[in-house]
Amino acid sequence: MTLAQVSKGNKIWLPAEPGVKNPALSARLTQKFLQPVLPALEAFLLDLRRQVDFELTATSPQKYGKSYPLSQCLEISKAVQKLVGTVDANQLSGPVLIGCLALRGFLAAGGEMRRVWGDLRGSYFQNAFQIGTLYVDVANDTVVPSKPKVEILPFEASGLVAIKDYSHFAKIAESYWSVTAWPNHVYPEIAPFFPLLIETQVGSFELRDPGGYMMGLNLNRAFKPAEAYLTKTAMPEEVRERAAYDLAPLAISLPNASAAGRHEGLKALQRYRSKAMHRDPVAQKRLTERGFAANRLFQTAAKSRSATPAPTEKSKKPPMNILFIHQNFPGQFKHLAPALAKGGHRVVALTMQKVKETRWQGVELVPYSVTQGSTPGTHPWVVDFETKIIRAEGAFRACLKLKEQGFEPDAIIAHPGWGESLFLKEVWPQARLGIFCEFFYLAEGADTGFDPEFPVEDVAGNNCRLRLKNLNNYMHFDVADAAIAPTVWQASTFPEPFRSKITVVHDGIDTQAIQPNPNVSLKLRQTGSDKPLTLSRDDEVITFVNRNLEPMRGCHIFLRALPELLKQRPRAQVIIVGGDGVSYGAKPTVEKNGAASWKDVFINEVRGQIPDADWARVHFVGQVPYANFLSLLQLSTVHVYWTYPFVLSWSLIEAMSAGAAIVASDTAPLREVIQHDENGLLVDFFSVGGVVQSICGLLDDPNKRERLGAAARGAAVTGYDLNTVCLPKQLAWVEALSNHHQRKG
Repeated sequence: MTLAQVSKGNKIWLPAEPGVKNPALSARLTQKFLQPVLPALEAFLLDLRRQVDFELTATSPQKYGKSYPLSQCLEISKAVQKLVGTVDANQLSGPVLIGCLALRGFLAAGGEMRRVWGDLRGSYFQNAFQIGTLYVDVANDTVVPSKPKVEILPFEASGLVAIKDYSHFAKIAESYWSVTAWPNHVYPEIAPFFPLLIETQVGSFELRDPGGYMMGLNLNRAFKPAEAYLTKTAMPEEVRERAAYDLAPLAISLPNASAAGRHEGLKALQRYRSKAMHRDPVAQKRLTERGFAANRLFQTAAKSRSATPAPTEKSKKPPMNILFIHQNFPGQFKHLAPALAKGGHRVVALTMQKVKETRWQGVELVPYSVTQGSTPGTHPWVVDFETKIIRAEGAFRACLKLKEQGFEPDAIIAHPGWGESLFLKEVWPQARLGIFCEFFYLAEGADTGFDPEFPVEDVAGNNCRLRLKNLNNYMHFDVADAAIAPTVWQASTFPEPFRSKITVVHDGIDTQAIQPNPNVSLKLRQTGSDKPLTLSRDDEVITFVNRNLEPMRGCHIFLRALPELLKQRPRAQVIIVGGDGVSYGAKPTVEKNGAASWKDVFINEVRGQIPDADWARVHFVGQVPYANFLSLLQLSTVHVYWTYPFVLSWSLIEAMSAGAAIVASDTAPLREVIQHDENGLLVDFFSVGGVVQSICGLLDDPNKRERLGAAARGAAVTGYDLNTVCLPKQLAWVEALSNHHQRKG
């Protein structure tokens, strides 16, 4: 979008805003021309993408220091859009030609193909196309390169939404780019056009956002989006001072305080609005050019700093006091808490576990206890909530003692699942509370009622029970300032408006420590033999991992696959990791299920179908030491992971990092990580035959195993690596949490 296009005087149709001008016509034409030939349309777009890849790899091999195609969704989308109308159909054949003609017929009949941009699933900015009622992404691999290059979905299923305002833009930018966004109170004259100042992790700056969709949004609404963002609390003085220092070569008068910059920026905005400058392309060009000049100075200053020695201790931000709360600390904070301690901050952790040492990797450990148990005879729907209140009181009393000892946290980071953090704002009202959002209980669309083999006996009553279980979540919503969740799907289970407070960052996997190892070997004890079984990568090894073997994680499906699997694969060794208890679901009983553990329930079901010689190739190893667990993943010829729609296990990403060829259940949490036939295989959760067929197909195809395993590792490294992706984002989230009160209006 050019400034001239923006400034014609009437409200414009934003070319990057999801939506079509004639929905009824678009739906009819999509159904007529495109829906019957979607595979051919995908083939045509893939053919265009191959041409684009050839050109851009030569002309634009890197962006932001990242190798093509990373971060080049805009460039790829524009190039494909250009080719759609210019490619010579006479040079095409087969499905590619069919797809080309279908798209051209759709467009000739009045169908719309619009390039759209926005917030994709609350995680990142994305350029794509809206073609009728379809979401078409021809640059689907620009964040995770192992993903398919082209993705076609019904638009309503895509998760792409328009950016509502600058606050929305800033939220995605902070999460996606690992930056901090401030209102531009440093250069007020251009603030109506550049209302955001972006600060990177290394302290460099950039003014945003002068063009495209955000400019159209701002000018269409007569600067109201910019006004809303500039009205926020004045930016921190030390940030303004550093930015003003970089802009000194402009030789203009800048405000000497953030509050003054805020006031002057809003006055400038009102003045520009009164002069109708949102409809004046000449004035717009003059002011945006000043913004571009400022950004060139910021770039020059950043390059100059990168060539000088690291800043002295004096210039570093002061250390923070940070309190972690987790009944089984460290839990999900096993990397974050030590990293903050290593960074010079005082880190204290409250835990229910008895500890022998008072420090762990620089973290001070403070155990707490409870003074009572649950009340006998309490209504069963209320027992869970009472237990959480009991733990919340225990944590509250322990924190009162910490306060008496002089501890004042800048930030509290808690897993709220056991209620411990409910009352901590009563101890430290000014502390910022960030919570780990693992799961919100749903009556539909998640684990409850998913498996018809284990139906909910009292559906209406169970729904009431779930509502009461969520009381803990709702009470935390009232006191939490921010939240973090490991996956987009887990975050999506939480309701709005709290959902908007959740930043999606995975806990992280050390992909350098977990790598493929072609020389790995492992010894297993054999029942009835003193001689251990030694396995290597030359053997056919199928692995299945749960913390505890239970239906929630699909153990019944996998064990039912064993009779046919062992029959078809006479060389296969099956290694099953997991305890006999339950982590999430209900326990079985001898009276109702015939055994006291789910493992035994399903072994009893299938054992009679498996000859003794074959059963000797099935190894239940229980819960194993972590080093042995990693060796098992590296040893896997095929790794199987199954789950209800529920919390995603670390073990899946660890298996991907180890380069395993993966067969996984086609359930919501998995679709976020595994793309079928790209970095693994997805199979219907309930299809025992599908499990057998997919495993055997991979065992017969070493080239496919190698391709899927390499792509799985690539996805783990680019999307879930601890040190380069997840931990930096977590640290930035903590920094933003602790500074929240300084910059949120």
